[in-house]
This record gives sequence, C-alpha cells and structure tokens, in this order.
Amino acid sequence: MKTVFINPSIRPDAKRKMLPVGLGYILTAVKNGGIGYDLIDMDIDNISIQGLEKILGKKTYDVYCLGCIVTGYKFVKAICSMIRRTNPSAIIIIGNSVATSIPQLLLARTEANIGIMGEGDIIIVDLLKAINGNLPISEVKGIVFKKDGKIFFTPKRMVVKNIDSLGFPDWSIFAIDKYKQFGKDNALSADDGEVVYYPLNSARGCPFNCTFCYHVFKGEQYRKYSEDAVMKEIKRLNVIYGANHVGFWDELTFSNIHAVKERIKRLKALECKVSWTGPIRGDLFKKEDVGLIKDLKSTGCSALGYSLENASPEILAAINKRMSVKQFIEQSMALWSGGITPLTSVIFGYPQETVESIRLTIKVCEECNIFPSVGYLLPLPGTRIYEWAKNNGYIGDEEIFLERIGDRQDFHINLTRMPTKELIATVTGELEVLAKKQGLKVNSVMKTGGYKRLKPKGEIRNA
Repeated sequence: MKTVFINPSIRPDAKRKMLPVGLGYILTAVKNGGIGYDLIDMDIDNISIQGLEKILGKKTYDVYCLGCIVTGYKFVKAICSMIRRTNPSAIIIIGNSVATSIPQLLLARTEANIGIMGEGDIIIVDLLKAINGNLPISEVKGIVFKKDGKIFFTPKRMVVKNIDSLGFPDWSIFAIDKYKQFGKDNALSADDGEVVYYPLNSARGCPFNCTFCYHVFKGEQYRKYSEDAVMKEIKRLNVIYGANHVGFWDELTFSNIHAVKERIKRLKALECKVSWTGPIRGDLFKKEDVGLIKDLKSTGCSALGYSLENASPEILAAINKRMSVKQFIEQSMALWSGGITPLTSVIFGYPQETVESIRLTIKVCEECNIFPSVGYLLPLPGTRIYEWAKNNGYIGDEEIFLERIGDRQDFHINLTRMPTKELIATVTGELEVLAKKQGLKVNSVMKTGGYKRLKPKGEIRNA
C-alpha cells in the first residue's frame, strides 16, 4: 500500500514557516508503527495546488492523508478534488480540526473518504493498518467515513491520558534545514545572534472554554507531559537539532503557580541552556510575584503570551473569559517589572462591540505598553459563537461561509450593530494611533508579522 502525507500551505505568502507540530506527531506515530509513506510538504517547498497536481500526476498512491485547521477548508476541498481527478480510486483521509469540527459537511461536500475525529496519534496507525490488511475500517474507533453515499461514525476513541507514552515528534522527517532558515523570524528571544527555534508541545487541551475558541482537544481533559519528559525533550532539541530557543506550543503551558515553580526548578537543573517562551492565562501572576517572575527570567524565559481578548466587561462575559481587565493589567505590570516581555492578543467584533469598547481595549494595551496581535471575531464550527451566528441568521450556507474565511486578521463577518466600515476604520485607526505613540513602524497594524515586543518606557506603575 503506497501512502502519501500532504502538508497543505494555507498561508502561501506568509513570511513565517513553522514546523507542523500536529503532522509531526502523526508522522512519527506512523513511522514508529512500521508503516512506509512519502511526504509532500507544500508549505516549506512553496508548492501550489497546480504544482501538487503535476507531482501527483507522475506518481499515484493508494492512500492520501492531509489535514489542517478548519479555516483551510477551501484548500482541503481543492486538494481532495485534484487527488480524485488524478486517482479516481484513491482513499483520502483528513485530520485536524477541519475534520473534527465539520465531519458531516466535510464528507458530504468534498471528495474525502475518511475523517479522523480528535487525537490522531493512535487512530491513524490503526486506520492505515486496517486499510493495508483489508480489514473493515468500521472497527477503527474515532473515525467518520463515507460508504455508498452514506456517512457513518465509529465509536469515539478516548484520548491518551499519559501523553508521555506518545513521545515527541521526530523532526528529521521534515526538511529541517529549510525550516531553520525561518527560525530567527519565528523566535521570540530578546537576545541577539543566531536563533535556532523549535516548537515543544508540553500540554494538550485547555481547562477553559472560551466561546470563540476551537481546537481538536476541546472538551477533553487538560493533560501535561511530565517535567522529566519536558526536560529530556529540551535537551534532545538542543543536542540533536542545535535548538537554542524553545517555543512551548500549547494552548496553555502553565495552569497555576505551582506548575511555574516546578518548571523553574527543573530548568535551573538542566545541563543545557535555552531561551524560551510560552502561553499562559492573563491572570496567572500578581504584583507580589515579581520575584518569582525574575526567577523565571533567569531560566531563559524572554516573553510570555496571554490574551486580553477585549477590555469590555460585557464582552469578556460573552467570551466566558473568566478573567478581569484589572487582573490582566496587574500581570502585565508584574511581568515588565520582572524583566519578561508581555505579549497579548485581542479580538474585535463580538455582538456587543462598540466604538467605546474598541477604544477601551486599545487604551488598556497602551497602559500596559503592549502592541497586541489583533484579529476580528471569526466564528468557527464547534463554538458557541458559531451557533449563535447561525441561529441569528449571520451564517446561512455553512460551506459558503467556510470557503470565504481565512485568517482572523482579515475581516470576514460583522456580528455587531456597527456599520462594517465604521468597525474596521475604528479598529485600524486606534491601532495606528497606538503604534505611533509607541514608536512602531508597521506596514499594516493588522498584519505586523507577529507580536510587537516593546521595552518599558520610564517607570512602570503597579496595578
């Protein structure tokens, strides 16, 4: 059985090229399972769909596997159609949130045959072995499949509780020299010199449930790798791949202060030294934690990212953020005081959004001396705000909606009572004023190429 995995490029013009963490886990599991495969990396090799068709026209496979986030639905559909043209009898398997969040629509409206639901590390191996052994795929847990024009779901596969057993991706699978060229752009290290960046997934899932957020572990238990496993992986990345900067590639790296203290203790004892960054909650640190933050910085932590989302208490309640603006400000000031750069993201476009709430959100970012990563609200399948948008007539034909959406920095849908032009003009105008005040020169305040990392100006007051 000849199998190929395809890594789609959903941002072909992006300056950043990140090692595909999810696919890294999948391919490592397949490799460890003794299953042979080819890899076509459209992203790092800048292969268009037309270019992919030429490649696949020269060599056919029995099984084609690909996946991406749901905003890449249109790319998945196009690739599936192209595969079917070049190989009418192919088995096409789709994974990631484009399969998990819209399984019925995916199989009904595309040429895909099978969707993997949720955590795919074990499922993909079982599925490929079943296909290779001509066994019924209906006995493989955790998939949705199409047969004779009908769609069937198999019983759910429980997630892996001890994720240490899964190990970490074998990055040698990919063209790491090509990805390394983008390392300096992606690194969030404040130090000068050559930066060799690698992602490290130290946890799966998130114990919180924001109404706009969807990921393949949504609704599942928050699980972490053991500190032993994390330290071994940092050392492996440093020794084998030359990594000197690690980005913790999690929905949430630290769920509480105890986890922070444990990470500090283990990093201080680690033989190799790397700089690192990670995502946290916006209310993790208090002003009395400045000493702990300095301790964290001494381990190589250069920046921590967390989301304000919006400064309107009404919108925060609608998001189910379970955090106050006061807590966000307090943490931001504490991080600056401790020497760690705070990074944040915000969302504009909840139904309650007004000119005043937009200005308030930007004002809080100014007060905290942060230029945020900004996005417009993008309702995604599997979220409460998506259901609200459907029920209130903002989304009619779901496929039409999915085919026209993309990155959150681009405007796609207006759920507010504000005219669209006013909403966009207010957001961009206020951001331009903020950038000018902070001395930033950006081509687009919506697409800054990442978080803008500032240095504190003058004395930082306590929250």
